[in-house]
Amino acid sequence: MNTTINLKHKIKKNKIFNTRYVFIDGMSRSGKAAVATVVSSLKCVEHFRIKNLWDRMLMLYESNYLTKQGFRYLFESELINDIWYSMIGRDVNTNLHDISSIINSPKRKEYIARRNRKDTPNTFNEINKEIKKKNLIFPYILDDYMTIGTFLNDINKKFKFIVVLRNPIDLVFTYFRSGRPARLGIDARYNKPAFRIKKFNNLPISMLDMPKKFSQANSLEKSFLIVEKGLSAYLDADLLYSKQSCIIPFENYCCEPEKYIKKIENFLGTSRTKYTKKEMIKVRVPRKKNLDMFSKKANIIFQNMSEKYVKRLKKLCLRYEKEISDIYSLNLIKINLKNKPKRYNLDKFSEISKGIKYNRGRPSKI
Repeated sequence: MNTTINLKHKIKKNKIFNTRYVFIDGMSRSGKAAVATVVSSLKCVEHFRIKNLWDRMLMLYESNYLTKQGFRYLFESELINDIWYSMIGRDVNTNLHDISSIINSPKRKEYIARRNRKDTPNTFNEINKEIKKKNLIFPYILDDYMTIGTFLNDINKKFKFIVVLRNPIDLVFTYFRSGRPARLGIDARYNKPAFRIKKFNNLPISMLDMPKKFSQANSLEKSFLIVEKGLSAYLDADLLYSKQSCIIPFENYCCEPEKYIKKIENFLGTSRTKYTKKEMIKVRVPRKKNLDMFSKKANIIFQNMSEKYVKRLKKLCLRYEKEISDIYSLNLIKINLKNKPKRYNLDKFSEISKGIKYNRGRPSKI
């Protein structure tokens, strides 16, 4: 049927599982996986899932290619199917080298055993009863959902959010190092929606209101513009400071994880298990505060962006220091450098700090 229906109609609301959901949200490269891995080790918490489809759905919704009703229906139905399928061992990540794989979970034997379940007419009801009996919590990693938090409340007012925030300098550094601005619309592996406005191509959703400015910027400045828009949206979000949300500054979490794991335990109403300590080791927490590394990152960014963007980045840093975390503050950058900063070009980012690669679910030494 190719004709468009013009009647006023609504999609019936899906009935999601009556259980506990926690969304580990934050900008891309904010360190969510290091938090999610430990969260999944807590009592009653399932292994975390990464739903890339949801991130793309959000972008289509924000760009008016997907209606509010359509977004809600897809989100709810995917949530139902995902829990159902994971409870019968279907469509689960079993890649040996992914930190999000069930194979790298301390509860892997239980998850692998689920593959023996038959999907009969009674299976769904049996799963529903099991979820209620065990009082399970289902964690999901998301990007940028806090910015539409009030809409998610319309779906379920019991949703909880662990929001991982990170210093703007670290975000710009890791975002650029990952090559995201250059890959969008070109690299098939990085297939988030890329938009076009007139002659301006491969625009991310957040840059649709400034296509010319974004296109004229160099790759590092593009990374900054995306981080500036995204982090500002988080800091402006009302839901961020509500009882439904638990803010985790990534740099603080790394340096003093015990404090923040306890905060998460209280927030979710659960407790750590015998696995928690091992999962902390897996994601390398605690970590020592490294002001020299932070200073190197700051200097290479400042050296390779125009002055107007450097000023805006520093302004964003000051806001982040005031509202979220001042463990790495601007006034410490030069003081804590052991030597005079070298002059770096954009090709030197990986020499300063290499990205983490995983081997069998643990950080690789190679």
